[in-house]
Amino acid sequence: MIHFPALRMRRFTVQLRELTIGESIKIASMPVHLEEASITALLRFAVESVKGNSIIEDPQHWTVQVRIMAVCHYLASTNDGEPDFQIGEGHYSDYLDGGNDAAVMETSIVVGDVGGDIWHIRHLTGAMVESIERLSGEVAGITGKLHWLLGGMAAQMTIEGESCPSPEDGEGKFDEFLVSRMKVIAGYPESDFNSLLGLYFTGRGKLQHLFHIEFSENGIVSLPKGGGASNLPPARFPVSACLTRVVLNLVGASNESGI
Repeated sequence: MIHFPALRMRRFTVQLRELTIGESIKIASMPVHLEEASITALLRFAVESVKGNSIIEDPQHWTVQVRIMAVCHYLASTNDGEPDFQIGEGHYSDYLDGGNDAAVMETSIVVGDVGGDIWHIRHLTGAMVESIERLSGEVAGITGKLHWLLGGMAAQMTIEGESCPSPEDGEGKFDEFLVSRMKVIAGYPESDFNSLLGLYFTGRGKLQHLFHIEFSENGIVSLPKGGGASNLPPARFPVSACLTRVVLNLVGASNESGI
């Protein structure tokens, strides 16, 4: 059995354990396009305990950045004694901004005014990105990176005074809200959209912690943290990398490396 050091973060401490063969096969058998759902499944199996003053027990409601860190902690602990595992021409440490965990304490912040409305931004959670993932193709003419960008804006940006659902209110209710909000944002005049997009990027920067995330054609990627790593490409930390070749061969899946 593999030993997992405790993963200590500002909000809570997570203890992981090794997946069983049955759990690994269940994860490997999930549809490959549902990467965020697979991350939730992996973490629900692998998280042995969560401790702290303000814990969130269900990994579905952790921020995307905390989820990435937990997946990377699993990878680092199972990587044959090489915690700073290689990612293309770089390493894990080129993407992890471990000294920046403070923003996770903020739940929502005001970012500014567009069209007479005061907008706030909240953290992007696993449940939110699972919803964006499920809703691919639901908004006509919106695909790929634009789908993820509009989905992120719709999930994270709220108007002051409105009653805005969260994923905790139910997947169906949040999916319905997300599609509706994406259509509304897609229908904005270009000047208003550009203003809202600027507020979104500014607010997202203020909430940044652990990893600098961005959207790609297929979902979430992590950007290098800068300095000597600034010339590295965006990276992904897919669930398949946490599974052994034996398991992947048993279910006919592939082990996709970070890009």
